Amino acid sequence: MDSGSSGDFGGFLPGLLGDLLRLMHTDEPLQWDLAVQLALNVASDGQPEPNVDPIQRIRIEELARIAELQVGDVTGMPTTLSGRPVSVVAAGPAEWARRSLESWRPLIEEYAAAIRPPAGGETPGEADGEEAGLGALMEKWAAAMAPAMIALQVGSIIGHLARRTLGQYELPLPRVASDEIVVVASNVAAFASDWSLELDDVTMWLAAHDLAAHAVLSRPHVRQRLQALLVAHAASFRPDLSALEQRFGEAGLGDLGDLGDLGRLLGDPAALAEPADTPELRRVRGELAALTSAFAGYVEWVTDCVAARSIGERRPVAEALRRRRVERSDDERAAEMLFGLRLDQEALDRGEAFVRGVVERGGDAELGKLWTSEANLPTPAEVDAPGLWIARVNLPADAAD
Repeated sequence: MDSGSSGDFGGFLPGLLGDLLRLMHTDEPLQWDLAVQLALNVASDGQPEPNVDPIQRIRIEELARIAELQVGDVTGMPTTLSGRPVSVVAAGPAEWARRSLESWRPLIEEYAAAIRPPAGGETPGEADGEEAGLGALMEKWAAAMAPAMIALQVGSIIGHLARRTLGQYELPLPRVASDEIVVVASNVAAFASDWSLELDDVTMWLAAHDLAAHAVLSRPHVRQRLQALLVAHAASFRPDLSALEQRFGEAGLGDLGDLGDLGRLLGDPAALAEPADTPELRRVRGELAALTSAFAGYVEWVTDCVAARSIGERRPVAEALRRRRVERSDDERAAEMLFGLRLDQEALDRGEAFVRGVVERGGDAELGKLWTSEANLPTPAEVDAPGLWIARVNLPADAAD
């Protein structure tokens, strides 16, 4: 019996979907507790998390205070809008995941609401599995299951990221305004050891990098613009019901023994939806890529400046980090699929070329105009031609169109 074919489900699949609909139905954009529980479990590998070594915690705080003064001097910006010094928290992976999810919660919930398909009717009753066609049931299932699917995806992505991330901004998502930066001390120490680098050098680099990122993303107009683009990208996704039905068939869910495949299917970001290739989606992706590339290039430039003052030759650390970006796993790339971000070496190279072009033409003072207002954020064309950006931001106010 070919119970795994996509066209022969009998009564099993409608019954399964109906049961799942009743179990998972919620009016919330995502099942937040599920996301948190999964993230913590993945981050800690299901084990109790030890406390951070007090000596390493104190050293991280000392180096961060030095880096904060240097970042402020290079950027000409406060690292926080409140004007208070940043509080650097040395944490374990699970604690990093918990704090990050709480800080990202407004964005993630707005994102989930945008990506969630319309309900298309009430949650089916007992007889719906018999009376409704499979296509209609799949449509209701996609809407009702979206909160759980998004929660599984977010929890898995953040949990895996916590096991590898050094600091707070490897995933440049807007956070709740805060004077706090969280560092995963064990990951920093492991990275330094794996690459035979001085721990203080890696810590200083990380502090400079995250403080520079914090200074930029603490500016309300930057945070709001990035969040608007992320949500617009989410709104372009729509359920691909035929692909979803095919996935069920390929997973062999007609056999009770294969129900474990359901968790793997739901945890795949591609299972939720496929974006429609439209001019609007291409525009949003272009602007999102331009903004994140300019952000990454600027943060890298600030880090270079601080490192040159503080640790001298930065090349070994820079090369190790470049290799780390290139060798990311599929789990680590999943955030790009879900949020529409480009976080690879090519995106960083593009941003660094933009920043270098601005500095070569106008110096540090010209670059300082980059984050002063939303109007000064670069367009996709300007990221690839920094002279165009310089010309535009220096137009007289009455000449700008």
